Amino acid sequence: MKNLSIVLPIVKEIYHGEINPMSTIHEMVRAAHAGEKGGWNILYNHYYPGLYAIALQHCDDGTIAQDMVQEAFTIAYLKLNQLKDTMAFSGWIKSILLHACQKHYRRNRKSKWGSITAIETEKLWHDDLNRQQDLLSVKSILHASIADLPEVLRTTLLLRYFSAFQSYEDIAAVLSVPVGTVRSRLNQAKSKLSEQWKKPIDGNAKTLQESESWNSFYESTLSGIHHHENCKDKFIKHLRNDVRIITPGSKSIHDNCYFERMIYNDRKAGSWLSPLNIITSGNISIIESKHFNSTEHPDHCPAGSVMVIYRTQDKVSTLQLQVFKS
Repeated sequence: MKNLSIVLPIVKEIYHGEINPMSTIHEMVRAAHAGEKGGWNILYNHYYPGLYAIALQHCDDGTIAQDMVQEAFTIAYLKLNQLKDTMAFSGWIKSILLHACQKHYRRNRKSKWGSITAIETEKLWHDDLNRQQDLLSVKSILHASIADLPEVLRTTLLLRYFSAFQSYEDIAAVLSVPVGTVRSRLNQAKSKLSEQWKKPIDGNAKTLQESESWNSFYESTLSGIHHHENCKDKFIKHLRNDVRIITPGSKSIHDNCYFERMIYNDRKAGSWLSPLNIITSGNISIIESKHFNSTEHPDHCPAGSVMVIYRTQDKVSTLQLQVFKS
């Protein structure tokens, strides 16, 4: 991959119409892959009209067509690191769009599907296998635009595209909000991403190092929180003294000793947890964990949990906990 100091001038030349964008489209994909928002801005503005025309052929509704195109761009942006051949971007994003249209009509039990079903199955990459692969590769695909979203929108977007709790109902349960609120927040998140992608280039490339560092911190700390005192102490010290903890049932408490008592009771019952998936963007981390119980106390802990962590000055200021029985 070219260094951004080389790619960025090319991005700017294309943005200002000084060279033909089609001749260097692979450079834009590579720049966007490296975290340079200017490259993605150009891709978005270049491909949007054509994709909208395609969506309109299959939707016959301008509003739905716009939603489908925005859905396709959102998925492509979040999963850009999976595209190995930069020159294949055009066909790749078209396949994403067509699959988004297909899913929409399946959900709404529409019969007007037509020729889309004839597309080769292997080109429709957005299936369950790839969904699981996405969870494993999430650390490498959280880019700057996501971190710029407001907290409530960012949390909803992360749950929708990167967690195991992707349905509107599951997200609503995790965040303790109505399903309608989830839908509204997702629409707002995608709209704001669209606005960001239309903005002129600012030349500011961001690194994923901070996200990777937080993921590593939570992975190592929570993996040993029930077995090692230093892991438990490290996590407890990570909480602000005035931390707000939202427990299952939406009960809000301000008690930084809450987890210390919970860990003590878990240890006493022989229970522990293992983090399965950790997502970080900016000051937000989402942690999915699987729980294990001893044979003596098989019902002490639920099957799993999700923690949504909000940090202020690197300390946990709010922690939202939701548990799941299966």
